[in-house]
Amino acid sequence: MIGAAGDGRSAAGQRMVVEEMKDWGWRLRAARAERGLTEDALAGEMRRWAELLGTPRPEITANAIADWEGGARPLDQGALRLLWLALETPGCGWSDPDVDVWSLFRPARRPSSDRERRLDFLRFAASMGQPAALDPERLDAVLDETVRVDQRVVEGLALVSRQFNRRWGTEPPHVVRRDVHAHLEVLLTLLDAPMGGDMRSDLASAAATAAVFAGHVAILVGRPDPAAVYLEIAQRLARQVADAEAEAMGLLISSHLFSLVCPARPGGDPARAQELLEAADDRLSRTTAPVANAWVLLREAEEVAGRDERTAFRLMDEADRLVLRAGRMPADGLCSRWSMDLNVAYRGNVSVLAGHPERGIPLLEAALAALPRELIATRPMATADLGGAYALQGEVDHACALLTQALTQAVAAGLPEPLNRVRRVRAQRLAAHAGAGPVRELDERLQALSAQ
Repeated sequence: MIGAAGDGRSAAGQRMVVEEMKDWGWRLRAARAERGLTEDALAGEMRRWAELLGTPRPEITANAIADWEGGARPLDQGALRLLWLALETPGCGWSDPDVDVWSLFRPARRPSSDRERRLDFLRFAASMGQPAALDPERLDAVLDETVRVDQRVVEGLALVSRQFNRRWGTEPPHVVRRDVHAHLEVLLTLLDAPMGGDMRSDLASAAATAAVFAGHVAILVGRPDPAAVYLEIAQRLARQVADAEAEAMGLLISSHLFSLVCPARPGGDPARAQELLEAADDRLSRTTAPVANAWVLLREAEEVAGRDERTAFRLMDEADRLVLRAGRMPADGLCSRWSMDLNVAYRGNVSVLAGHPERGIPLLEAALAALPRELIATRPMATADLGGAYALQGEVDHACALLTQALTQAVAAGLPEPLNRVRRVRAQRLAAHAGAGPVRELDERLQALSAQ
């Protein structure tokens, strides 16, 4: 129970609880106003989420919201979770957020038991890139509201947000996911602190960048519903501060949640995926973040390749021109791992999706020979795409060998999403060869992984 005074509390303890409840109240009121929700609308959204989660809460009404905002009623953990879902993911049907709700709802204070964990993270964050840019002791004081947010703290936190993408593939995915979540928690907490307009804008942009990366990682580790939550946060923050690149990248990564070509979950809505990608393209001009724009165009090409080959190849040609004109790749940020080799890998897969495996195979082979080892998700997925291309050519043995190699790479990286890519290729392109020995062996490997 959050803010509930139990029997036997000291008078001082009870006063502290009352102060915490009032503190939560104004934060909740500000968050509701920021989303443009009435008390009744927020209560209705919370009840909808409760029904989705199988835990009806008919007692959540406009009066309950008013009591929480006035500090007259304590918030239990279940209500807090519903509040956060209703405020952060309006109109969505994601039923499995799987995130630390307490942390992302911008807590006023951290329990004393969390202090060492927070200090561990702050020391880690200070070690990323430029230790002098982020003083963990000062940041800890800022989080405790004993020191005001200043420009140096904001710059240090923004630097950490941009550095996360460089860590991908050098540390276990679950560690990267944990740390980027903790970083996002810090950023969202500080966004409630008083500060100048420019600093707030920079901090929100850093939070949007961190949330996009967190969403992408969540997809790669097989958690699409929490990915949707992160990406909702990213797009909202990016829109607020007109961060075109972060908003476009959030839209791009979100397209995987609806795609039938490279889906992050079963089912899909290709029209919605296309809509998100077109919105991302519209958000960027051809001179704003050209690498991000090229990535968007290549994803659009993937989506349309099976039904409009001419448009797909036009989009790819435009993406190539953008990357060639971009010159030096970004040193950090969401696109810092991009390269022409990734362009080649996309072009190869689009060729295969358009029905030309003979064109796609040499491109995918060239890309795989050049992709760096730390691209631990891209390599097995490109290997699976290559296996699928050979399957379309009728080269079943070689296709199965490549798919088995992709499985090995994915298992070594601890990433479910490339495993799903192999399963889709097997189901779509080797169904006619189910009796062949190599296909049966591949099926046995897939069944063993499913059992694990």
